[in-house]
Amino acid sequence: MNNLLADADICVKCGLCLPHCPTYNKTQSENESPRGRIALIQAWAGGHLETSKKLAEHIDNCLLCRSCERVCPAVVPYGRLINNFREQISAERDSTLAVSLLKSVSHNKTAGRLAQSGLRFYQTSGLQKTARLLGLPGLLRLDKIDHLLPDYHEPTPLAPHYPATAEVRGNVGLFIGCMGSLLDHETVDAAIKVLTAAGFNVYVPEQQTCCGALDLHAGDNETFRQLAATNCSAFADKSLDAIVTIASGCGSQMQEYRQAEFAGKVVDISQFLIKSGCDLSDQLLPLSASVCLHTPCSLKNVMREEQGAAKLLQQIPGIKMQPLPATIQCCGSAGSYMLDHPQMAQALLNDVLAAALENQPGYLVSSNIGCALHISAGLRERGVELEVLHPVALIARQLK
Repeated sequence: MNNLLADADICVKCGLCLPHCPTYNKTQSENESPRGRIALIQAWAGGHLETSKKLAEHIDNCLLCRSCERVCPAVVPYGRLINNFREQISAERDSTLAVSLLKSVSHNKTAGRLAQSGLRFYQTSGLQKTARLLGLPGLLRLDKIDHLLPDYHEPTPLAPHYPATAEVRGNVGLFIGCMGSLLDHETVDAAIKVLTAAGFNVYVPEQQTCCGALDLHAGDNETFRQLAATNCSAFADKSLDAIVTIASGCGSQMQEYRQAEFAGKVVDISQFLIKSGCDLSDQLLPLSASVCLHTPCSLKNVMREEQGAAKLLQQIPGIKMQPLPATIQCCGSAGSYMLDHPQMAQALLNDVLAAALENQPGYLVSSNIGCALHISAGLRERGVELEVLHPVALIARQLK
């Protein structure tokens, strides 16, 4: 309680955060603003407000996009405050079947392998089409997960080490993430291809596991700490110059691990390549296409590495970049938020899609798998054939 009050008391209620909060902008409710949520937590921690479903809902409606944190003049540790509050009331919060299933698959390698086999059968046998016609995903309350599934692609077995294919510049560990290994094999393969072409020896520790963000945001700090410890052990090799991530949601969480030696090495792959001085332009085929750039909240507000993707893609000859307007906020993905809060997630996604489709781009790129899945699902619903992929996947396709 003292920690909650100490963090909450930093807020001076100036309201400068309000225009940057997606849920406040949609509802115009103070209870759905950072300032309002902090006031609710202060009242609860001070014993002036009882624990209730309504209180939990207001806090849980927060996307943890942390836009407020970026503009706060008092530097309120808002993300930490929300996570600590959720831990305090974790017994009062329910987890949906979809989120529970997501955690099981992400935490357990055996469950992940079973999920991979299950997805192969479900999507390639015609079962998915039949199940959708019969409405089975909805009956099983798994329609939101089914809605997000991309077309199935057979994964390439990963080796623990990939040597550089150019003059060696250093050694990196690649964090592939639980969802990357299950649903985004192209980005995993592309990251290895691009990093080795840029002169880096790539190590992919088999021991690595989920980053723990889902658990921390759900108030399960114990599981989060266990996962963090496993990852720190997996990437303990002192020869690694960096721990490169292909999902900014994972990267932003790992940069805030308590283990400073590990956290200090974590970097987004696009930013890493740019900061390392890698110029791949001579190795890239021209691409005469417009590309809409979506910058995830985790990359922008937590990792503060939003320029890397644009600078990397601009190395492709002939490419035309179309960043989303600065007025566009969170896409609504936010980890498991799109599963637990579908109405708000859809409202925010509609804003992103309207802005993205205005200039009819050839591609849409995003540096976070959750955002990419959410946006892709929205495009399919609209019947729009626009490919969504990671920036490094587009780079890999253009490598000579």
